Amino acid sequence: MLKRTRSKSESRGGGGGRKISSLTMTDLNAHSGDRKRTCAFTSDACQILNELRKNNLLCDAKISTKKNLTEEYVEFPVHRFILAASSPYLRMAFTNMQHSENPFLQLDIGCDALESLLDYTYTRECTLTLDNVNRIIDAAKLCQMTSLFQYCCEYLMNNLNDENIFHLYNFAKIHSNSKLLYVTYEYLMQNFIKIIKINKSFFELSIEQLIELIANDDLNIRNEENLFDACIKWIDYDIEKRKSFITQLIHNLRLGLIPIQLFITKIKQHSYIKDNDECKPIIGETLRLLYKLDNDGLMDTDIDCPFIRPRHAHEMIFAYGGWSGGNATSMLEAYDIRADKWTVVSTDQVPPRAYHGCITVANKMYVIGGFDGIEYFNSCRTFHLIDRIWNEIAPMNERRCYVSVAYLNGLLYAMGGFNGHVRQNTAEKYLFETNQWSTICPMHVQRSDASACTLNDLVYICGGFDGQECLQTAEYYNPITNQWTMIQPMRSRRSGVGVIAYHGSVYAIGGFNGTSRLNTGERYNPTMNTWRPITDMFHPRSNFAIEILDDLMFTIGGFNGLTTISNVECYDDTTDEWYDIADMNLFRSALSACVVDGLTYTKIFLYSNETSIVHNHSTSFTPLPVIRTTNVGQRTTPSLTVRLPPITLTSLNQSLRNFTHGGIQ
Repeated sequence: MLKRTRSKSESRGGGGGRKISSLTMTDLNAHSGDRKRTCAFTSDACQILNELRKNNLLCDAKISTKKNLTEEYVEFPVHRFILAASSPYLRMAFTNMQHSENPFLQLDIGCDALESLLDYTYTRECTLTLDNVNRIIDAAKLCQMTSLFQYCCEYLMNNLNDENIFHLYNFAKIHSNSKLLYVTYEYLMQNFIKIIKINKSFFELSIEQLIELIANDDLNIRNEENLFDACIKWIDYDIEKRKSFITQLIHNLRLGLIPIQLFITKIKQHSYIKDNDECKPIIGETLRLLYKLDNDGLMDTDIDCPFIRPRHAHEMIFAYGGWSGGNATSMLEAYDIRADKWTVVSTDQVPPRAYHGCITVANKMYVIGGFDGIEYFNSCRTFHLIDRIWNEIAPMNERRCYVSVAYLNGLLYAMGGFNGHVRQNTAEKYLFETNQWSTICPMHVQRSDASACTLNDLVYICGGFDGQECLQTAEYYNPITNQWTMIQPMRSRRSGVGVIAYHGSVYAIGGFNGTSRLNTGERYNPTMNTWRPITDMFHPRSNFAIEILDDLMFTIGGFNGLTTISNVECYDDTTDEWYDIADMNLFRSALSACVVDGLTYTKIFLYSNETSIVHNHSTSFTPLPVIRTTNVGQRTTPSLTVRLPPITLTSLNQSLRNFTHGGIQ
């Protein structure tokens, strides 16, 4: 039987077997050159036409406008057909003058705005500043020049800062610009506490505007008492007119998230509240709830109460893969720090993987190397955070189980590991632009089951196992010199260790010393080249995940010497204390974790069942419902001590979805 062979002229892709034999690469390059010459010609032609306009050559109409801040009018010669092609408003105006010998149009938009509008019309460029952009926007709207309006909005988005955010947010709402509204909204929600410390426009907000903000589930607030302080400062700005608004303001705060002693001394006893009869029901019901939480040591709740509903997280931890029940797993869980809750993420089925590395870059999670119980992988895959689709990328040059990974200055590094035969000292880096791995200088020591991080433009790797013993050595890689340098050894041998950069130091936590699993940790000072111990964890663990979230260091899952575990704890270096956190849904070790940053992504993975962004609070007080709880014991916990069911969101949901999928114009 004859087999049909594919000719060189046929494409291997789809398209119904379309042939391209008549178009060689030389032809393609030639046509590419034609396109470049066409673009250059178009650009040159636009510049020439603009010069003709400025020199009043071949012009057939005039537009006049007032000189800025004066009553004097200035005339601008123009070419009617060019303006008519760019502006529906001007097209109609000039069409009505087509039989006039001296077409003349008057626009009250200001001299500099008209000059910028004409520059953009002719060249698709104009000079924008924070001083002139609003006038140019007004001119663009008058002339119905959508592209110039969007050009200005792009400029505003690129120049967004703490001082102009309220102005731009209100501008976006007034002009119904969904793309600018999305960007300014997320910036305002993310940075609200920092913004109000320096932005005087905060004190000019109306009571309605302030309530809209403080009632918002998306407001990025770690400590609710900071928001109370902000409300008091807003009242103090005009105390006589605003003192009466205190009831409305505290009604829209999450008072149940404030520690009870702080609530009593700071909120209940505040001079604006303690003698206000309208505030008493709110204070009383909140105290009842706080006493119940405090006395019973409550952790789980089933409530729908605005006083204790967590706000939305702007970043989350992804915990992926690992080893559980004698097998590798592909489970992906997301952690919500505001609700202290792990959510199982539903994704396309992919083969399980353990002892791998995870890194998030832009809108993708990269999974590097690993092991499935049979095969040692050099393969790598990505998980697209918007589309929730897995894809393979170029494989590494070496198979790497127990791999250490790090990301620095646009490059992804994979170091050490076990290929099924030997522990490795080799390392390689991934170039995103070319989708290729290339080798770098090998480490001084063979390391599998080590861990790595980046600090001060260096890649640090610590501990591990060399095939003979657990290691306490550590070294760093300098990408500029392509050299590894040994540093002071750790105080303990640590294989299956967690290493992370935190507040200018390198932390090495837990691991296995050859005898037992460790709950100890230590911190490396790169300036002094010294290690110092920190407070012990509650649980010994090796082969766990470690990450930084909301300025806290998290240790996740692992193996305690007897079994895989699901418990999680976090460390605050300002107090040198550990706190117990909600358990994962799955007992597992050999997992890897990464942080996903952005309200866009937390909405997809944590709050996808919610329908809006801004919760519509009523102005009347609603008594708190009865709470069902379970006891979690005596250990000290952070101020947020409840886990809650999902809550509702408001008006920008469709805009967010459109923007993240490129649908907003």
